[in-house]
Amino acid sequence: MNVLITRALAGALLLTTLLQPVAAQDEKDEGPWSGSVALGYLATSGNSESSSFNFEFGINYDAVKWHHELTGRAFTSESENDKTAENYRLGWNSQYDFTEFNYGFGRLESINDRFSSYDYQRFAALGYGRRILKTKKHLLNAEIGAGWQQSKPEDLEKISEGIIRLGGDYKWNITETSSFSQTLKVSSGRSNTFTIAVTEVKAAIYGALALALSFTYQHNSDVVPGTDKTDTITAINLDYSF
Repeated sequence: MNVLITRALAGALLLTTLLQPVAAQDEKDEGPWSGSVALGYLATSGNSESSSFNFEFGINYDAVKWHHELTGRAFTSESENDKTAENYRLGWNSQYDFTEFNYGFGRLESINDRFSSYDYQRFAALGYGRRILKTKKHLLNAEIGAGWQQSKPEDLEKISEGIIRLGGDYKWNITETSSFSQTLKVSSGRSNTFTIAVTEVKAAIYGALALALSFTYQHNSDVVPGTDKTDTITAINLDYSF
């Protein structure tokens, strides 16, 4: 554990050194493209008790009415029983604004998690979203939709079924350099209800470089006997926005 923490701190210091010259440059004109990359240390509990490095990215394209986002997360680690934990997540989200407060959305998401009760879970959904609160400091969205999920329980046959999807996200810009965010996604089908909630606090360190602390809660209502229904991921990242 001490070795992993030392390596994480060393990696964080290296990332800071590499990115500081970029962050110190004059700000450029804003365009439709934006994004972020993050590297850090994380700890997991549930079906895997382990700690390791964490890598995340997000790429956004915002036009007048269209908003697109590609996100991903990956980590591997050695657990206390010498097994290798692997978790990969890739998601795509598109929104089209009907009005300032109403929009339609389409989402695709793929999750591969060796230590969960599922070899993989894939989701596709279309629906309606409403911006309930939209100010300079606060943004609150709520969504409802329907779609399809395909999953492969461990040692069992593949399952394909329709789902109802509920979601919401909230962001609070506490100051000009710090923020709090909370997202919730629920995909419910006949065989399983998958819930994921992510809480994050972020504070700027230098220019475009920020320190982010996040907690991820992941729950499957139906799992293979002998595995936990709930997994959590706690991560500390250095986040660089561009």
